[in-house]
Amino acid sequence: MTEAAFISKNENAWKSLEAFNNSAARRGVAKFSEADIKQFAHLFRLTSHHLAYAQTHFPASHVVPYLNRVVGASHNNFYTRESRTTSDVWKYFTHTFPKAVQETWRFWVLAAALFTLGILFAGFYVAADVTRLHEFMPPGWGDGFSADEIPDFGDGSVEWHYALATASIMTNNIAVSFNAFAGGLLAGVGTVLILIYNGLIVGALFGFFHQMGADMVTAYGLVLPHGVIELMAIFLAGGCGLMLAKGLLLPGEYTRKQSLIMQAKETAKLLPGIILLLVIAGVIEGYFTPLGIDPWIKLSFAGLTGVGLVVYFAKGILYGKA
Repeated sequence: MTEAAFISKNENAWKSLEAFNNSAARRGVAKFSEADIKQFAHLFRLTSHHLAYAQTHFPASHVVPYLNRVVGASHNNFYTRESRTTSDVWKYFTHTFPKAVQETWRFWVLAAALFTLGILFAGFYVAADVTRLHEFMPPGWGDGFSADEIPDFGDGSVEWHYALATASIMTNNIAVSFNAFAGGLLAGVGTVLILIYNGLIVGALFGFFHQMGADMVTAYGLVLPHGVIELMAIFLAGGCGLMLAKGLLLPGEYTRKQSLIMQAKETAKLLPGIILLLVIAGVIEGYFTPLGIDPWIKLSFAGLTGVGLVVYFAKGILYGKA
């Protein structure tokens, strides 16, 4: 084939690829439709082949540097990862995250059920015999307890370093959530054990407080203001772990590796939102929960956080479409 024939036969494809490059430079590849991306990829591969052909058969031709520029621009547009903008972050938290929570509800509801199972078992088990608390807590914990010993942060008897406490709380909550998530790689066994274990601790404590005649309004006021959001984050993390377990145990028509990768991609939609929930819970637990205010106010606040979560997850997807 002569150089003129080569150019005449293929220049329309090159010009089309140039048009895609110009469009990508103006508005980004992310704005392309699926059909546009397929056509872009096809022209990119085709022109790359033409470049190799021209370099071999017409090395001194002006078409070689031209095709080099077109292919180079295409490579940058096709493979360069676009930076995240403020609108991308907003879209994630108003649309992607709530939608992912809705779509994966079976997994995190199961995680919540496992946690609740631990609470109920340990609660009734310890309430029946308070000495059983030592089966869940370190030796000596709760010995000599009296009903008025639940801390009142407002009377000055408890020294509370807010910033330090908040950082410590966040670190612990993130660790629990990460372990619940990563436990899915152990065929879900790790996730199930972590959820039930943490439920057992909570249930044992409240079963003990209840049986010892403690002021349960005060006790709940020390847990629920931050606990509603914190537990939701842990349930979501546990749900992610169960999703990974499903990928390993029930791959369906895929290989286990393919199935695990698919489930991991789905969990990735939840992780930034889980981290944000844990940060919010940590701030509440560090700064609001210890306040020496009426515990009923704290419980009312906890109720508002619960309503807020329901509204956010139920309506967030609609906000994202606006």
